[in-house]
Amino acid sequence: MLSSGAPERALITSRAETDEGVLIALRLALRSVRCLHRDLKVFSLDRPAVAEQLARLLHEQRSARIQLLVDEVAWLEASAPRLRALQRRYSHALEIRVASEDDPVGEDAFLLVDDHCALELKPTASARGDLWVHNRPRVQPLAAGFVRRWDAGGHNLAVVPMGLR
Repeated sequence: MLSSGAPERALITSRAETDEGVLIALRLALRSVRCLHRDLKVFSLDRPAVAEQLARLLHEQRSARIQLLVDEVAWLEASAPRLRALQRRYSHALEIRVASEDDPVGEDAFLLVDDHCALELKPTASARGDLWVHNRPRVQPLAAGFVRRWDAGGHNLAVVPMGLR
């Protein structure tokens, strides 16, 4: 996969394939990463390799942006210290928002990279989905839905919880 600019699709059938798909997608990132899930736990964004890829993107590209949209912040607050540290370090570029109650994330789960790559998971008990690479037509409707929800969401999640320094 990824050898040519032709559209490619890989089936995701396990948790390990989801983790690998996240890394493949992030290695392709040049400008933006957008991700939404009820709490982001399914994408394991706090793994060292993932945090490293996100930091690489933000370090190498001054204009890069990472936008994460959730319904619940409990996992982020309790189990994502690497991701929250990146948010503190790159507060201008890594934004986390809670979706509007009128348009929640619900069962949707996807990670979008630039305008050509999407890792989309189905709402099942186990990890099931697709990794689409070099496929703008597949990414465009997901990106439009993300932007709609992002704009309707609240303010960015605070970099440092209230009352703590």
